[in-house]
Amino acid sequence: MLDAVPRSIDPDRVPSVSHRRFESVTLLKHQIWQWFRTTLVVGATLLLGAVPPPAVPISPAPIAAAPIKVELVPAIALSHRANHLMSAFRSGDPVALRAAVQEVELLRRTYGTLDVLPLVEAMAIFARQMGEEGRPELGLEVVHTMETWAPRYPTLLGTRVILMRQQGFTGYLWSMAEVFELTRLRLTHPVHVWLWVIQHSAWLRLMVTLLLWGWALTMGLRYRRVFRDLWEEPLGRKGLSTQVVALLGAFLITLPVILGMDPNLVAMLWLWLLAPFLLHLEVRVSVLVLALQLLHPALALLEPMAARAPQPSIVTLQLRPQPLMDDLKMLSALPSGDQAFLAGWRALQVQDWPEAEAIFNRLLPTHPNRAEVLNNLGVARFQAGNLAGAQTAFDAAYLLNPSNPEVLINQSVVAFRQMDSTVGAGKQEEARHANPATFTQLLTANQARVDQRTFGTPLPDSPKRIQVLATGYGLARGGAGGVKPLAILLSLLLPLAALGAFLLRVRRSITDVHPSQCTRCGDPFHTTDSPDVFVCSKCHHLFVLKDGLHGESRKKKVDEVATFQASQRWIHRLLMVVLPGADRCFLGDTRDGLVEFLFLCFALGIVLATGQSVRYPGEILADPASAWLPVGIALLGVLFLRSWFKLLPRRS
Repeated sequence: MLDAVPRSIDPDRVPSVSHRRFESVTLLKHQIWQWFRTTLVVGATLLLGAVPPPAVPISPAPIAAAPIKVELVPAIALSHRANHLMSAFRSGDPVALRAAVQEVELLRRTYGTLDVLPLVEAMAIFARQMGEEGRPELGLEVVHTMETWAPRYPTLLGTRVILMRQQGFTGYLWSMAEVFELTRLRLTHPVHVWLWVIQHSAWLRLMVTLLLWGWALTMGLRYRRVFRDLWEEPLGRKGLSTQVVALLGAFLITLPVILGMDPNLVAMLWLWLLAPFLLHLEVRVSVLVLALQLLHPALALLEPMAARAPQPSIVTLQLRPQPLMDDLKMLSALPSGDQAFLAGWRALQVQDWPEAEAIFNRLLPTHPNRAEVLNNLGVARFQAGNLAGAQTAFDAAYLLNPSNPEVLINQSVVAFRQMDSTVGAGKQEEARHANPATFTQLLTANQARVDQRTFGTPLPDSPKRIQVLATGYGLARGGAGGVKPLAILLSLLLPLAALGAFLLRVRRSITDVHPSQCTRCGDPFHTTDSPDVFVCSKCHHLFVLKDGLHGESRKKKVDEVATFQASQRWIHRLLMVVLPGADRCFLGDTRDGLVEFLFLCFALGIVLATGQSVRYPGEILADPASAWLPVGIALLGVLFLRSWFKLLPRRS
């Protein structure tokens, strides 16, 4: 039987040394309490004179321990081997380590169907703990030892990457080969591939979101005076104070968030309000930013595929070391012949050869999978010492299914037992051509076990059997991780509606006279007699024509200009520090500023979206952080340093 199907384990099932010490202390406390209670009762009886004291205290009869099921013995024995391995690695004694490894090999020889992957995953947790304790070299040694039993296993690959990264920059570079191999395994897995795609495309969703928020904030700061004038002028006519008008305006432009809606709606609302005041290039950028929000529903369509549950497999259930209660409930809905086959399979797993032979003999005339039944019958006969009967069963199974690698390997075993090396080598070559991957796994298992060298064939999957398991799991066809049509429809309609409303407002504002914001004093105005359309008439007369203003009005206007320009400088410096690229868009350099701001959103999306590791279905440990993370961090460092250098004083 083959140990090749990954499965997750519960770390609590592996008893530790501290757990056994806790049980011993608890037992000792219980015995002391029993002795104290008996002494107290005897003393009270003597004082009261009710009955004479007994000569010997009578202790309660021990309760017989419940016998351990034979099917659970491999897992229990394996858990103790994990503790021995951990102690050997911590001691650093190579002799103790070889002895602990040999214990596992002996256990695998005794229990031919033992799945060693729970041990591998428990040791992977131990290796990561060694890395956290500052001993990554020891953790890498643990991983190297475990790869003997589970080569290229994803959990071990991820653990190796994490430990190598803890060794510094050189280790980070050397770990890239393991990252590529782990990526290849994820992309070739039918379920993990979509989760990998969603994980590594999440930066795109975050990038367009940050782009929308940053662009709306920059435009709001650039046109803040005319932005406020939209509600301050109508409300001011009604005699409301400045403070009340400011509070009402803040309430209006943040109303979607207050109502619990998507924060993107606030940014879209700001761009819609500012549409008449934007320049031609700023309008085009706003249209691009709003159109990019359609990536949200596009990626939402892929998310159910990432959450899709693995297809139920009766083969996977059979290759587990011992069945679970939920598995037994699901398998109870199978036909009686399949249930009998599974009973014979369990008999092979616990090495009850007479029971297995009797079950498969009864199934031979009636079961539809006769090739599998004959092969398993041959395994039971071979292990019981009936070499001739095993050869007859294997040959009959070969005639029904000549491409089955288990049957071919079993025929080669019988041939080698009969000293016919030519036939044995030929059968192995046939198995290699039939299924190279399975042949390698069987050959590895055959070398690791001495007492059991033939391999049974599990009950194969079929549409009917998968449907029975799916019903037991509660998975209707297409029901796992289904698409939410209403949510996707809303995420699709929101950017389309915002884009349409923005373009309609821009079109209507072409023939209307709309205010602008003076670049000198910041006051909103409707018309100007200045050649510069962004300078109001007062500033034109004050700074260009230098006429038409009273002395007191001139001083007041100069103070207003100084206050506004001071605010502009502070906002510009803040954007240089916080949002590189947005500072240039704030001053009107839209083209170059947008390129720089796009790179900033790209880097932030990578760092924030791919910085978290993901645990894939069927595994107990999360993968290491994506290799994109250092790329995003490096790009962020370059962008921020480049922007901060602008704060240094320059020589004229």
